[in-house]
Amino acid sequence: MVSSLINMIAWSHHLAVENLRPGDLAVDLTAGKGRDTVVLAESVGSEGQVVALDVQEMALQKTAETLASHGFIATPLGSEDIIPDQSGIFLVQACHSVLSNILVRAPKVILANLGYLPGGDRKIITKPETTFLAIQQSLQLLEPGGRLVVTVYPKHRGGAEESSVVRSCFEKLDRRSWHIACITVANCLDAPFLFAVERR
Repeated sequence: MVSSLINMIAWSHHLAVENLRPGDLAVDLTAGKGRDTVVLAESVGSEGQVVALDVQEMALQKTAETLASHGFIATPLGSEDIIPDQSGIFLVQACHSVLSNILVRAPKVILANLGYLPGGDRKIITKPETTFLAIQQSLQLLEPGGRLVVTVYPKHRGGAEESSVVRSCFEKLDRRSWHIACITVANCLDAPFLFAVERR
């Protein structure tokens, strides 16, 4: 059991939830098994909107099942579809790098849990080049006071390169426009870590 002190998913949920209110728009850039999506859906309520993306059909199926087990119904969409300007949960089979093409309003929170689908094919991972694009688009899309929370896994194959790209994205941001926090496990350099970025 991972201590809550160094559990980056628990930190990411805390940082997302404290910034969300009923009616907000929240985005899950990496749906995975839907655990993050459920947390976002619970926070924005029935009048809010959640958009979750994943390239893997299996991930979106698992996300839909996880949502259903918590009493939520999701609407599936394709990568060419524009998200309707209405409340609800929308599951999009697409790379997170298409985010700016599908949203019609500014999100309050964008969450990303990088790496691979637990229990899935470990050869299918988030890539530095598409993660870079997703982060750049997320920063442009966030509403004032909005947060982007990204959990990074440097240990798996390709993870170190992606971690470096993510760190570079955030370290270059102007502190006059952004609040930036990084949570790391100081005595384990290859442990997952987290960036939380807030538009001022």
